Amino acid sequence: MRTQRLAPLALIIIGGLLVGASVAVVAVQRALSHPGDAPLPGTLVGLTLEQAQYGAEAVAEVTRLHAQSFPLTSGAMGMYGRDGEATLWVAGTVAEFVAADMLRAMGESIAQSETPFTPLGERQPDGRSVAELTGMGQRHFYFRAGKQIIWLAVEEDLAELAIQEALEVYR
Repeated sequence: MRTQRLAPLALIIIGGLLVGASVAVVAVQRALSHPGDAPLPGTLVGLTLEQAQYGAEAVAEVTRLHAQSFPLTSGAMGMYGRDGEATLWVAGTVAEFVAADMLRAMGESIAQSETPFTPLGERQPDGRSVAELTGMGQRHFYFRAGKQIIWLAVEEDLAELAIQEALEVYR
């Protein structure tokens, strides 16, 4: 008799879980098909934001640069300074574990394929993992901030201050 009372409750719980999962899938699909704007600071190392792309336009640029698409829910790309002394890319993902996996894959890809980047190592400011590279006449850094992946390209003389500021902005 007790089993007969639990069966309807179990079905209600399972139904609720299925509805919740369906809503989550639809929300993720919508976010992936209509990426939102990721945040960019107005200035970086005293340089003003001169050009910017947001949302779907920025995600399309990331896709173009990598010649492949990624499961991104938001994006932004900003160029700082009149001569493009610094460029910041911000890509949002659906979850922190997705961002962490994408970051790991980026490191492996850079290490295993021909790219214009030479890895310089990794640093751990505030316990956060920041990869450092050189290439294309600039210093590059990439790291994860929650569900976001940040890539900073900056002139060598501004590199240390720029990465410190980026790490403060993107926690």
